[in-house]
Amino acid sequence: MSSPIVIAVVDDDPDVRRSLDSLLRSAGIACRSFACAADLLAADEAAFDCVVTDINMPGMTGLELQAEMARRGWHHRVILMTAYATAATREQGIAAGATAFLTKPIDPDQLLEAIGSA
Repeated sequence: MSSPIVIAVVDDDPDVRRSLDSLLRSAGIACRSFACAADLLAADEAAFDCVVTDINMPGMTGLELQAEMARRGWHHRVILMTAYATAATREQGIAAGATAFLTKPIDPDQLLEAIGSA
């Protein structure tokens, strides 16, 4: 029997973290929430399967987190989300390997579909 997937949610907004945690759990998906990229990078990389991260965060951005994960050899799927989407940001994230680029407010069905595809 395979173990359930665990999604890491990285967002500096506690309301977003709570909302996504509730959505994922209601869909039967385990979730670990992190307030910043540094907290995720300090975690055991084997503790989660996919990362859903905000792009605009203090300290390290979601794009910088994506690059640091690649530098460390972490092979997790990454789903980027932002309230400030631009074509350049989308292209940069997808070119770096993000499996999806979502615009806030997040459509629950779109997020669950992106996680399913990842």
